[in-house]
Parts: sequence; C-alpha cells; structure tokens
Amino acid sequence: MTQNSSDPKNSAKTIVITRPAGDEIILRDELLERGYHVIHEPLTEIFLKHNVRMEIENALLSDPDAIIITSKHAVQALTLLTEMRDMFLLCVGEATANIATQLGFDRVSVTGETVEHLIDYILDCYDEESNFLYVSGEHINTDLSEALSVRAMNVERVVAYEAIAAESLSDTIIEQIKRGQIDALTFFSNRTAKIFVALAGKAGIENFLEETDAFALSQGIADTLNEIKWQGIYSADKATLASMVSCIDNTYKN
Repeated sequence: MTQNSSDPKNSAKTIVITRPAGDEIILRDELLERGYHVIHEPLTEIFLKHNVRMEIENALLSDPDAIIITSKHAVQALTLLTEMRDMFLLCVGEATANIATQLGFDRVSVTGETVEHLIDYILDCYDEESNFLYVSGEHINTDLSEALSVRAMNVERVVAYEAIAAESLSDTIIEQIKRGQIDALTFFSNRTAKIFVALAGKAGIENFLEETDAFALSQGIADTLNEIKWQGIYSADKATLASMVSCIDNTYKN
C-alpha cells in the first residue's frame, strides 16, 4: 500500500483507491494534483490466463465481425495472447480504446462508456446473425450472449484474465478506518464494492464507516455499497474517471 500527499489544500481529505495495481495511477495523480492525500488499497489482483492462447487463436480463425472489449485488462490480455492486430475492436470507454490504439490495434471503435451503451451500439450497427468474440475477465455483470440473442447474434466468450479478490483488508487501512483517518473510498466496479462490503464485515469495521464517504462510478455500484451505513454515498454522473474526480471535488470543494 502506498500513501502520498501534495500541497496543504484539502490535506484533511484522505481518499482510498481500491483499484488493482497499475489501475490507480491516473486517479491518484489527479487527486494528488488537487491536494488530497491518497492511499492505494487494491481489493483485487489481475492474473492472465495463458492457457487460453489456443482458444483465442481458434476463435479468431472463425473471422468474427468484431471483438468486444469491455476493460483495459481484456485488451492487454488479447495483446499478450495473440500477435494479430488487424481485427476490429469494439471498446467500452475512451480509456480502453486509447490503450488498444497504443498497443497497436488500428481498427478501434468506442461504443460508449457502459456495457449498456455497447449493446445498443451493436444492435444499431450490426446485422442479424453477426458473430462476435468477447474477450473478458472471469467475473462479468452482463451476459452479452443473452442480450444480443434478440437479433440472433452469436457471442463467443473467452475468459482471458481473472481479478482475484483480496482475502482481507490490510492491517494499516483497518486501523486508519477505526481511528477516523479515512475520509473516503472510491469504487469502480460492482464486484469491488461487494468485496469491500464482505471484507469490512470480516474485519468488524462497518460501524467505523459512518463518518466516511463512498464514491461510486455508477448508481449500481452505489446501491451495492448501501449494505454499509456510510456518511454519504456519491455516484459519478458518467462512468468515467473524469466524472469520478468531479464528483469528489463537487463534494469536498463546494
């Protein structure tokens, strides 16, 4: 776990980022620039499934109309599992699309900021019986195969990575929460919210969070966090990092 601080402005506000290692960097830097203290407490660790390389290659040989990518970890996994870069990618979010471009994919389309936007995009832009390869993590919230079956579309899903949940919160973060030294935690996925709720219960710190805020990337994530009594639960207007930062600033600077 790392802790950093910047200028005295907003120094009383200490914010915890719960994203996996490497995913916290942009948000951390944005918050530090605004004068917040930042602590990184990853609740998941990303592991690539190397044994699906052949599965990926076989799926690509079927010449899908497009490859569905809903996270940066999926595009990073795809990069490591195949040398092909000329396939057409449908990406959720500008950040994911930018990473795909940086990794050498030159046929990339942004379908919106959420999986729901992706579904609408595909239904609007593709013919019935279109075929897709969906490169994903082990845990997903939406069954794309079912969602697209209304147009007889076929989705072959290959699980290319897994986000392994932490077994416990760090002793340091538990003590800081008990002492009231944490002002807020940020959550970027429904699964991470569920993991935190479970680990907070395991550590017996739920009652210590009543003076702590939670910031969620979406209302669905916020609803999951309702299992704990927080001082406040705030949801970003859009499922983007910039919107999350604005949500934090609007809460603490206005």
